[in-house]
Amino acid sequence: MNFNIRKILVPVDFSETGKLALEHASFLARLAKADLHLLHVMSAMEYHFEIPEPVMRIENHAQVNKIVEQKLAELVEEVRINYGCKATASFSNGKVAHEIVEEVKEENIDLIIMGTHGASGFEEFFIGSNAHKVVTVAPCPVITVQTHAVKLGFTNIVLPIDRTLHSREKTEYAITLAKLFMAKIHIVGLLEEDEDHGNEKLQIVLDQVQHAIEKADVLFTRHTIKGDNLAVEALKYGASVNADLIVIMTEHESEMSGIFLGPRAKQIVNHSKIPVLSIKPSDGKFADLDMGGAYTF
Repeated sequence: MNFNIRKILVPVDFSETGKLALEHASFLARLAKADLHLLHVMSAMEYHFEIPEPVMRIENHAQVNKIVEQKLAELVEEVRINYGCKATASFSNGKVAHEIVEEVKEENIDLIIMGTHGASGFEEFFIGSNAHKVVTVAPCPVITVQTHAVKLGFTNIVLPIDRTLHSREKTEYAITLAKLFMAKIHIVGLLEEDEDHGNEKLQIVLDQVQHAIEKADVLFTRHTIKGDNLAVEALKYGASVNADLIVIMTEHESEMSGIFLGPRAKQIVNHSKIPVLSIKPSDGKFADLDMGGAYTF
């Protein structure tokens, strides 16, 4: 699969994390010679409490719309001046994840880059933040950025691989970004602590991934790690190689598509202090299963 980055969508909420995501997107757009599209989504009830009189709501929303248009225009101009990128902007009303998905379809978006504040507790179990919802339902890859990710660009990209059928699908995405940024890919094979019987199959998959990276003439390292919590192991490994991007599959864990992420993907998106590139498996709800029954990474 070819990963051509021609148009990047950046959901904008005017927060510090959102601005940081825009900086990452602008930096990538300049290298990839891609266009940016900024989108601000206003919840239908977002300003309802401010104006109790029905006759005033229209005036209030008109004023808010004008302010949003002005702020978006300022961001577009900043992107043009600071990064030399072509950028457009729009805003809509509705549910954030739904509006973003609709914008992806209408604007032929190849990649979403958005800020996230992470999650914990109940929100970590049931996806409550907009970033998690977008990662789950978006038809294109999504890079999520937390406030810790102040360094722009990627130098060390972690590529976790397990035995599942579609784990290796991430390779082309990692290669594309590695070539853009002249980065090194760190292939890390992941095995459960009691999964000795799966090591041979994993090494075959790792051989295939390594061959693709070598063919692309990208620098790489290769390691295999065992552990009880592979999400934690992947994050620890990322820290050990000073990684600035980790590439994962969304690995849906149930038939309720759009509601839950798989447990490992969810942990990575929630707790990674570096940007996470999330990619959806290509072949439907059972794409993340192989004979070993593991969740895809």
